[in-house]
Amino acid sequence: MLKGYRGKLFDFANDATIENAGAKHRYYTNGLLLVEAGKVVAAGDYDELAGEAIGAEIVDYGHCLIVPGFVDAHVHSVQTKAIASFGKELLDWLDSYIFPAETLFEQPDYARIHTRFFLKQLLKNGTTTAVVYSSVHAAAAEALFEEAAKLNMRLIGGNTWMDRNAPEELCLPAEASFELSEQLIKKYHNQQRLHFALTPRYAITSSPKSLRMVAHLFETRSDLYLQTHISENLKEIETVHHYYPDRRNYLDVYDYFGLLSPRTLLGHGIHLTSEELKRVADSKTKIVHCPSSNLFLGSGLLDFYRMQRSGIELAMGSDVGAGTSFSMLQTLQDAYKVSALKGEPLNAMDAFYSITLGGAKALLLDGMIGNFDIGKEADFVVIDPTQSELINYRTRDASLDEMLFALMILGDDRVIKATYLMGEMVKIEEVEGRG
Repeated sequence: MLKGYRGKLFDFANDATIENAGAKHRYYTNGLLLVEAGKVVAAGDYDELAGEAIGAEIVDYGHCLIVPGFVDAHVHSVQTKAIASFGKELLDWLDSYIFPAETLFEQPDYARIHTRFFLKQLLKNGTTTAVVYSSVHAAAAEALFEEAAKLNMRLIGGNTWMDRNAPEELCLPAEASFELSEQLIKKYHNQQRLHFALTPRYAITSSPKSLRMVAHLFETRSDLYLQTHISENLKEIETVHHYYPDRRNYLDVYDYFGLLSPRTLLGHGIHLTSEELKRVADSKTKIVHCPSSNLFLGSGLLDFYRMQRSGIELAMGSDVGAGTSFSMLQTLQDAYKVSALKGEPLNAMDAFYSITLGGAKALLLDGMIGNFDIGKEADFVVIDPTQSELINYRTRDASLDEMLFALMILGDDRVIKATYLMGEMVKIEEVEGRG
């Protein structure tokens, strides 16, 4: 059945990049998005598309802004209970709060209940595509994939590998993690809208044997993703040097084992050297900027535009539970503050590009999601500025740039009126109650 959604339509043309995002945006103050069988049929000015909309069921969102669904490229499904845990830097924070929280996900019922809550938080904030770290447990990864599949949500995820420097109950032999990843790949990878990411947590909890086995599995399938952390914290970097003294730098640990690729997502990267940045760019490896967690843990300030000028493709991540909000709008607010402190404030067009088409491109999914080109999957978000008295006051009669900037500085889940997956509105209140 043909459906139409009327409102202020905003996205970026497919040839947009971070260098030209502002020039490549598309905005229709009286726009129409036509969807059939979960795919975009047409998008543009309402008056010009009215003829194509004959017989369509039209939902009129009036003054609301309709944008492609947000992409969260780095978030942890097993850390929500530990969000807003006080007063630790990265390594102590992991030991004090995160590892105990992740231990509970061994229990299938617990994993299922808390994964539903996690996905609900993503969707109520307008996130329609997420790259997710699970725990080491089969129950946690299975719950993540199965609950996302029920929602028909596009999701990249995998079981976390750890075989040292973590609590005994969270350390699995590399062979066990390898076997579990193989099983999960066979069961879930490329099923519906699911993709598998090999997930060695980071070099400190990964032995050389573990990274060799990750690399072997990564080589067997050209369509797998790989995600891990890098250069988030100075003490972390020192600890990596202790465990891998023969490697030139932190990045070289992953490079040595053959883990850099266009399908590799490195979270953070705050303290990468010029040499490391060049290697990231040459290998087309992606960096995921996690500004909220970097501020919360006092890890440091990533230079967004320096990375971009180095030829590195960036995405944005909420990084809950060190991140303090599931909202990608709030993530952009923190990204702006970080970039302002670095002397080059993030502008609104680049910001919204990074959580829509830019995020999709970083994940190599821009053939399916990221904008409203014909044939793309109809994942989109309806933003209602009137849901916040302050935002409504600030954006009344504002230009597009001013409106977007106000939304990213002041907005959160309260302005998300509706979230759609494949053209179907998500009933947020029912997400946790599914059987």
